[in-house]
This record gives sequence, structure tokens and C-alpha cells, in this order.
Amino acid sequence: MIKPTTISTKMKLAGGLLSFVIIFIISLTVMMNQMSKKDSYIINIAGKQRMLSQKISKETFFIVHRHTNDFRELNTAVGLFESSLKDLLYGNDAKGIYAPQNERIKAKLEEVMALWLPFRSEVEALKSGIEEVRPDMEVLTPRIEKLLMLSDTVVQRMVKANLSNIHIDLSGRQRMLSQRMGLYVNRYLRLANAQDLLVFSDARALYNKTIKSFLDDPAVKNSPEVYAIVKENNAYWEEYIVYLEHVIAVENGINKHMAYVYEKNVQLLNAMDEAVWLYTAHSEAKNDMFLKFQYIALLVGLIIIVYAFVMSKEIIEHLEGFVQKAKELAHGDVSKFSTLPVTLSSNSEDELQEASSHISLFVHKVNLAMKDSEDALKKAENAVSQLQQLAEDVEDVIEDMGIDEHDKKTFDKNVNATEDIAIQSAENLIHVNRMLQKLKKKPQCDGR
Repeated sequence: MIKPTTISTKMKLAGGLLSFVIIFIISLTVMMNQMSKKDSYIINIAGKQRMLSQKISKETFFIVHRHTNDFRELNTAVGLFESSLKDLLYGNDAKGIYAPQNERIKAKLEEVMALWLPFRSEVEALKSGIEEVRPDMEVLTPRIEKLLMLSDTVVQRMVKANLSNIHIDLSGRQRMLSQRMGLYVNRYLRLANAQDLLVFSDARALYNKTIKSFLDDPAVKNSPEVYAIVKENNAYWEEYIVYLEHVIAVENGINKHMAYVYEKNVQLLNAMDEAVWLYTAHSEAKNDMFLKFQYIALLVGLIIIVYAFVMSKEIIEHLEGFVQKAKELAHGDVSKFSTLPVTLSSNSEDELQEASSHISLFVHKVNLAMKDSEDALKKAENAVSQLQQLAEDVEDVIEDMGIDEHDKKTFDKNVNATEDIAIQSAENLIHVNRMLQKLKKKPQCDGR
């Protein structure tokens, strides 16, 4: 792992990592809230499917047993159940519903769809049966009354024709059987009780047997009026029984559809309920995962904070060491640092290392300047001494040569100017040397 060696890099690294963790936690929290809203919405829709399955069954039973053709509530429930099921199974971006996010939910919704398609077909067939049988049931009572009236007319005609008591008794029983059939067929159409259908079937067989026997009876044939009403009764009976068989057949189909709805409703409800629990478990698993990510991010954030603290402490220690070296330089002998430069530990930051190297270079240059100044001062003093000695020698030579006074003064003046220049240069060098010495001795004085 590459370790940062500069203060700016360390600060940027700690700040960048901490910023990344904070942004990550905020983004994760926002995303988790959005996903939780969507999950809650989807779970609500899936839970509503359970209610709709029960509503469909309830409306079906209500329509059948109340003998009504009002399918509005049933159609609404069926349409909403199917559209919501398709949204759950295939997703609907417009409504914010996503497709199943794991195979278990998808498999369970496919199972619900497999139950729903035949279930819906049975409901539609039941509606068609009801729409077909209701008009026939509306004329059932008038038909029963007409059969009763014809059966009663047969009795009256037989009495008027003075037929035997057996004929009158049998024709009277026909009136009772017509009423019995009407009663039990009505009960069967309302309650779908198989026992009522058996009673109706027995009454129908007996009525049919009796009416056919009247047609073949010689006594009946010998009475034109009686035979005519019996033939009319039989013709209507045959039409009536075809009508009843059709109504009963349609009602049997409705009852079969009802039985299917009753049986499969529980399976559909249970499958949808399992899907809801799978959605709930999946949502809780996602929330747990998001919480784990948050905890991990918080732990990483704490680690970064500790790392930043340790790194800051390390930087402070290195700065204190640098300041200590600067104090030693300020209160020590500068000349000593020419052989012993200002150095820090090898793990110090690059900026401090660079600053220490510049200070060492500066101290080295100061020492060189002091050394050069001392050397120059010595040379200047030597030059002044030599010039003075040379001037004295020249004056002695001039005295011996006998040069006039005017030339002698001119020559002395030039020699004095040269001496002044040499002396002034020496004095300047002495001043510079004193300044450097003062720079060198000042930290020691301050230390005292």
C-alpha cells in the first residue's frame, strides 16, 4: 500500500474518504427510503389481491342466490384483480411497480396466474349461464300456473264426462304433481339442493307416466271433450318439460361453476397470501441488507476518523520536531550547523523535509559568507599595511631625489587618496564582518 508523504495529500485523502463515506451513507439512505416506499406500495397491491379474490367469490354467490343480473361489482373486482396480477408479474413502470426481484416470488405469481386463468373462465361462464337462465326463470311461474290450469281442466272434464273415480283420482293427482314440480324446481333453482332435484324428477316421471296413460286410455278416447283437453295438456307438457330441462341444465352448469369457484377460491387466496409473505420477506431482507451496509459505512467512517486523528497527531509531532530544530538553530551557534545540518526523521512529511533542507542550505550560505568576509578582511588589512609601508618608502625616495615641492605635494595627494580608498574598503569589510558576527552571536545573546 502506498503511504502518502505530504501533509496536503494526507489531508486530501482523509477528507476525500470521509466525504465519500458520508455521501455513500446519504445516498444509501435515500435509496432505501425510495425502495421501502415502492415495496410498501407493491405489498399493499399484493395484499389487496387477497381481498379481491374474496370479493369475487362473494359477488358470485350473491348474484346466484339473489337472482340478480347486476355484474358491475363483480366485473370491477375481476378487472382489477387481473390488471394488478399482470402488473405484479410483469412490472408496470408507469405505476412504479417493478417485476419480481427473485425467482421465488416470480414462481409464486406464475402459480397464482395459473390458478386465476381457469378461475376467471369459470366466473365468465357462470355469468353467461346466469344471463341465459334469468329470462327463462322469469316465465317459470306463469308456465307452472298454465300447467296447473290445464291439469285442473282435465279433472273437470273427466268429472263432467262421468269417468270412473280412478280417472278422476289420477287427474286430481296430476294437479298436485304440477304444483309439486313447480315448488321443487323453484327451490332447486334458488338453493341448488340435490334432494329438491330428486323430488322434482320423481314428480315429473309420475306426471309424464300418467298423462301418457290417459292418451292411451279407451275411456278417455271415447270422450271427445276429455280426450281433446288431455291432448292439449300433453302437448303443453312436452313443451314445458323441454323448457324445464333446459333451465335445469343451465342451472346445473351454474352450480358446477359455483362449486369450482368455491373450491378454487381457497387455493387462489392461499397462493396470493404466500406471494404477499414472499414480498414481505424480500422487503425485510433488503432492509436488513441496507442496514448492514449502513453499519459497515459507519464503521468505515469511524476508522477514517481514527486514521485522520492518528495522522493529524503524527503531523503535529513532526511539526513540533521541526519547531524544536528551528529553536535549536535560533539559540545555537550557526557555524556548528555547517557540519551538522538541520535534519528531521525519515518519516517526516515532504514539506517539512523540504523546509529543513532550505534552512540547512541557508545556514551553509551564511557560514560561507562569514568565512569569505573574514578572509577578505584579513587581505584588506594586509593590503592597507603594505600600502602604508609602500607610501613611507616612496616618501623616503622622493626626499632623496630632490623633487620640487609642487610635484611632491601632488604625489603625496595621490598616495593619500589611494590609502583612503584602501582604508575605506577595509572599514567596510570590518562593518560587514561585525554584522555577520552580530548575526552569529545574536541567538546566543538571546539564549542568555
